[in-house]
Amino acid sequence: MTATHITERRNGQSERPGDPATDDHADEHEEPLGVVLGLLAEPLDPKLVAHRRGGKGQMVPYIEGYQAINQANRIFGYGQWGAELVGPVGYRELTRTHKGSGEVSTVGMYWASVRVHVRGCEPRSDVGCAFTADDSPEAHDTTIKAAATDAMKRALRQYGDQFGNGLYDRANPAHATAARELADLRAAVLAMGAQLGLDEAATRQQAAKKAGRAFTELEIGDLARVLRAMGEALGRSRRAA
Repeated sequence: MTATHITERRNGQSERPGDPATDDHADEHEEPLGVVLGLLAEPLDPKLVAHRRGGKGQMVPYIEGYQAINQANRIFGYGQWGAELVGPVGYRELTRTHKGSGEVSTVGMYWASVRVHVRGCEPRSDVGCAFTADDSPEAHDTTIKAAATDAMKRALRQYGDQFGNGLYDRANPAHATAARELADLRAAVLAMGAQLGLDEAATRQQAAKKAGRAFTELEIGDLARVLRAMGEALGRSRRAA
């Protein structure tokens, strides 16, 4: 967003005749142009970045929906921005075949288009999607909302790094940091298994059983919990000896 995209106000009045900003009750909390641009230029606070499991077990950094809304309220000001659904939400069923077992399953995919408006700026739009393998009404309800939230986040991303745009850069340090942390935790679990007298296959099996998913699919939180449990087991075995 540049200075030409934002309508700068002087003496509490909009530069454009008929702009809603001329209303006596409007824009009481509107951030000045320089403040908004300054906030957008700041680096993203790492505390706002979450991680999820992506393809091939890699951890992917992202910003959660509520954090994106908090960022927009903080930077643009309450009442100075909004998001609207554009057109109907789409849906289709996809089939996928498990490479190992050959089992065929069906996944529902929803997609939505959302337009974000910021006062004095050209609207930004994007498309988001979400998937569900659960056919319950509650699951479909949640997935529709997730698709709309994804679209809103992608539209806000066009305003820069304060909305996580830099996280999509594969050279971003956040990607490397998450990958290293995941690799370090996996190595630590295998090393702890060896101290418990387990070979690598047995360690992977035990960790997967405890977390309820395959070892290669374990996320950072899963591995940390497994590692903590293994440490406690190792401590008990040493005390017993």
